[in-house]
Order: sequence, then C-alpha cells, then structure tokens
Amino acid sequence: MKPKLNLYQLFILMVLLPYGTAILFYLGAEAKQDAWIAMLIYSLGGIILQLIYTTLFYKYPKDTLVTYLPKIYGKVLGSILSVIYISYFTYIGSRNIRDFLEIIKITQLSLTPMIYTGIIFTLIVIYSVNNGLKTIASTAQFFFIIIIFVPFLVWGLLLLMENVLNPSNLRPVLQDGIISIIKKGWPLITFPYGETILFTMIYPYVSKPEKVRKVAILSIIFEGIILSLSTILLIITLGVPQALNALCPFFDVVQRIDLVEFLTRLDVLFVILLMIGGFFKVSLFMYVSVMGILQIISIKDFEYKKIKLKNTEIVSFFIGIIMLFLALIMAKNYLHHLDIGLDFVIKYIHLPLQIVIPILTLLICFLKTGHKTNQGSKT
Repeated sequence: MKPKLNLYQLFILMVLLPYGTAILFYLGAEAKQDAWIAMLIYSLGGIILQLIYTTLFYKYPKDTLVTYLPKIYGKVLGSILSVIYISYFTYIGSRNIRDFLEIIKITQLSLTPMIYTGIIFTLIVIYSVNNGLKTIASTAQFFFIIIIFVPFLVWGLLLLMENVLNPSNLRPVLQDGIISIIKKGWPLITFPYGETILFTMIYPYVSKPEKVRKVAILSIIFEGIILSLSTILLIITLGVPQALNALCPFFDVVQRIDLVEFLTRLDVLFVILLMIGGFFKVSLFMYVSVMGILQIISIKDFEYKKIKLKNTEIVSFFIGIIMLFLALIMAKNYLHHLDIGLDFVIKYIHLPLQIVIPILTLLICFLKTGHKTNQGSKT
C-alpha cells in the first residue's frame, strides 16, 4: 500500500475528512450566536496542530505515525502507543458509521433496522479501501465540488425565499467578549480540526512531501471558512434555540426550501450527498487502520485452491466487522451517541491523542536532537 497522492488530492481529502461529519452538527454551541466566530478562531488552533504534525513528519519523512512512535518512545512504549492510535482510528471510524446510520434512519428509512443499512455501507467502504488510497482520492476529486457546493446552493435558494433568513439572529455579536468565546469554543480544536491527525498516516505517500505543510494549512483555512459560513446559515435560518435542539440542524434548514413547489424535497438530495461525504470519511479511517496494522504486524496473503485474498483484503474485512459492530452497540440511541461523542470522546479521547501526545512527542524529539548535538560537540 504505497500510493502517491498529488497535492490537490491531499487538499481535498484534508477538507472532506472533518467536513464529512462537522456539517451534521451545530458546533461551538456553547458560544451561541457567536459559534461562527469560534469556528474561525479555532481554525488558528487547527493550523498550530498542522505545524506540530508536519514537524514530526519532516523529522521522520519515510515513517507514518505508527512507525515513528517506536523510534521516539522506544520499542515497547512506542508499540503500545501505535496500537492505541490504530484502535483510535477504528473507533472514530465506527462512530462516523453510527452518525450516518442514525441520520438515514431519522430522515429516510425510519422503519429499516440499522444493521441492514450498516452492512451495505460497510461493504462499500471495505471495497473502496481494498482499491487503495489513490482510488479513494480520485473518487473524492469527482465529488468534492458537489459536496462543498451544497451549503452555497442552500444559501442561494433560501435567499430567493421570503421571511426565512433572519440576520438579526446573529446579534448581539461578541456579547460576552472574545475571551468568553475562546473558553467556550475550545472543543472545536479537537473536532473538527484535530481529526486531521489521521493524515500523519498518509503524509509519507504524498508526491511532493516538501509542500505537505503548505497544503495542510491551506486546507484548515478553507475548512474554517466553509464551516463558519455553514454555522451562520444555521443561526440565521433556525435561530440558536432550535439549532441547539435539532438532531441534524442542517437537515432542518434544507427542509425549509420550498420555491412554489418547483424545488421541494431537497432533503433527499441532501442525505445522498451527506452519505457520499460520510463514505470518504469512514473510508479514510478504515484505510489508515488497515495500513497501521499491516505496518506493525506481518500478515501474509491467503491462498487456498482458487481462493486468493490479499493481506489488505483480510485486514479490511476484519476492521470493517469491528467498526460495524462497535457502531451498532456503542450507544442506546442517537441522543446517547451525541452525548458521548460531544463530551466524553472530546475530553478523554480526542484531547490526549490529538494534542497532548503529539506535543509531548515533539518535545521528546527536540530533547533527543539537542542531546545528540551536545554529545557531538563534546567529541
């Protein structure tokens, strides 16, 4: 699994990864009508994270996250951390599957058991992973403009309607001051921006590695602008109270589009595009999980009579089963799922794995480099 992505493909994947589920929620809700400002502010935090991730990459340009951790922390501790990160990618991928299964159930297939849609969705993801990262990226190129264009299309259609958009919902701006927004909006640095730690598994496979940092930063800036505009749309259409209480605020916004019965039921199109975006996100999480396992464990291809299975096919099927199983059992219902994801996962899983450990790892790298330099000068 040694693909070579071009810079544009890297940019697209880095935008679609957080966007795939961030569009589902009213993020930064604690900041209320200033949530869109919080989204922009914490895009700066996202840029800082990219500086950390890419600095580690440039120190170990031929290694992924799971292969350079043992070099930094030692074989035992580093290998444990590598397994933790593989488990993390698998778990977050399963959470994303649950997100989209719930949205499908809420919006379109309320009577269909989630396990059936889950099996179909997971099999499609497994197939894409077996075709490789290059195929996932090439497919993403085709859908990228369509997926990103959706909020702008909704903006345009709502502007054509009367008494739907209410800009006064954005006021008062900075009612409690900028410091209050920073305090209330801190989870945004983990979700959506911190999820890009996934690309520490992909950076070595980019065709022009020296430009990875530039592309990563540009993707975060673009992501911040798009999500900020989407948040503004939620606020001026639904108002803060309804946006807070909605299970899927953007879906509620789309349902309000009705242009003299000419354009109605766009919610169906929205769900389809949402699933496409979700497909890319889950595919990436499954791909890096599979790749991580193959990088730390030697697994041979399977061959028996006429049956031939590559090691990637074996592992991806195994990971797919785990992801689907976790997705189905991780929460009693959608509200329980959201409560876990937007509180426990952010504080106790995202925060240490996206921020604390990478910062600590970078510090250890600098200390090791300084120690070697001092030893060299003494000799």
